[in-house]
Amino acid sequence: MATSQMSEVLQHLRRTVLLRDGAGLTDGQLLEDYISRREEAALAALVRRHGPMVWGVCRRVLLDYHNAEDAFQATFLVLVRKAASIVPREMVANWLYGAAHQTALKARATAARRKERERQVREMPEAAVLEQDLWPDLKPVLDQEVSNLPNKYRIVIVLCDLEGKTRKEVARQLGCPEGTVAGRLARARLMLAKRLARRGLVLSGGMLAAVLSQNVATASVPTTVVSFTIKTATLCAAGQWATAGVISAKIAALTEGVLRAMLLNKLKGMLVALILMVTTVVVGSGFLLPTHAGEQGTGLTIPLKTPDANKSEDADFNKTILAMEASFWEAAMKFDADAMQKIYAADFTAFSERGRSDKAANVEATKQYRSANLKFRNVEIIRLNKDAAIITYRLDEDALTRDGTVVVRLRDSRMSNGWSRRDGRWVLVFCQMTQMP
Repeated sequence: MATSQMSEVLQHLRRTVLLRDGAGLTDGQLLEDYISRREEAALAALVRRHGPMVWGVCRRVLLDYHNAEDAFQATFLVLVRKAASIVPREMVANWLYGAAHQTALKARATAARRKERERQVREMPEAAVLEQDLWPDLKPVLDQEVSNLPNKYRIVIVLCDLEGKTRKEVARQLGCPEGTVAGRLARARLMLAKRLARRGLVLSGGMLAAVLSQNVATASVPTTVVSFTIKTATLCAAGQWATAGVISAKIAALTEGVLRAMLLNKLKGMLVALILMVTTVVVGSGFLLPTHAGEQGTGLTIPLKTPDANKSEDADFNKTILAMEASFWEAAMKFDADAMQKIYAADFTAFSERGRSDKAANVEATKQYRSANLKFRNVEIIRLNKDAAIITYRLDEDALTRDGTVVVRLRDSRMSNGWSRRDGRWVLVFCQMTQMP
C-alpha cells in the first residue's frame, strides 16, 4: 500500500474513533463532518452531547413523558433537515435550544387540540436532587424567557447553565476570551432575572444560576430515548422517513410542522426587510423642524402631531423614533462621525440615485460634509413591531463642506429611515433617499 494511501487510512481510523463520542472535536467540526460527509457517528455524537439540554427543554414544556419523547426526537430530525443552515457552525447548541423550545411548544399545542380519551401522565424517574422551592414556579416560564434573550446572551446561558460547561470551555468553543464569556454570563443572568421578576419570580443572578445547576444541568436523557433518536435521525438523513415504521406518523407530522413554522418565520423576516424599503401607512401630519443655519449642536426636536385616538404606548413609541431621528440629523449637522458610528447598525445600507453605500462610507461622508437648512414635511411613521419602525418625510437639505461651501442642494427629496432596537439599543439599519419630481 502506498504511503499516501496508508496515511489516508490512518486519518480515517483516527477520525472514526474520535467521532464515536465526539471527544476532541468541537460542535462545529462534528456538524461540518455530518454536513459534508453525512457521517452518522458525527450526528450521533451531537445527539449524545446536547441530548440532556434538549431533553430538559422538552420535559419542562411538556408534562407528558411520551410527548416529550416525541418532541426530543423531532428536534433532532429538524436538525438533520436544517443542519446546513446553522451559521456559524459552533452555534449548534444555541440553535438546538431554540429548535427544541419551538418543537416542544408545537407538540404541546397539538396535544391540547387532540381529544384523547386517555391523558395519563407518566413521569420519568428523575435523579435524586435537592428540590428548590423556586423550581416549580420557575420551570413553566424559564424557557420562554431564555428564548427571548439576544443570541449572544442566550448562548452562554445554554452552554454554561443548561449544559454545565465551564467558562473556559465555552470561551474556547466560541473563540473569545474567558473574561468576555464571564461578562456576558453575568449580564445574561441579570437580564433573565429581571425578566422573571416581571412574572413575580424575584431572585438574584447567583440564585438563578444555583437553581439551574441543581435542576437542569443534572438531568439525563433515558438511554433508550437517545439510542432510538440516533436511529430515527440516521434513517431520516438517509431519506428513509417511514422505513419499517420506525419513524411514527406523529413524529413526522410534528417535524414537518416545525419546519413549516421555521420557513414562515424566515419569510416574515424577509417581509419586514422589504417593508423597510417602501413608504407606508400615515400616522402623523406634516411639521416644520426648527433649524439654525450655521450653528452646530442645536439640540433638535421633532414635534410630531398624532391623532388623539392613539394609545399612550404608541405616542411614547413615536416620541422615541422621533428622538432617534433628531439625533441622526444633529450628528449630520455637526460633522459628528463618532455619533454616527454609534447610530448606524453594523449592517446599515443606504440607497440613492447615486447607488448603494454602507456604514463605513456614510460615516466617512459625515467627516467631510454637514447638513444645513433642513426642512421636513409630510412626516409618516409606521410601527412594524415593538422593536422596529420606519419614518418617512419630504426633505430640503444643503450639504456644506467645512469651509461653508454648498456642494449639494436638495429640494423636496423623499427620505425613508428604518430603525431597529437591538440588544436594547436603537440603531439605524436602512436609509433610502429619492429625488421627487
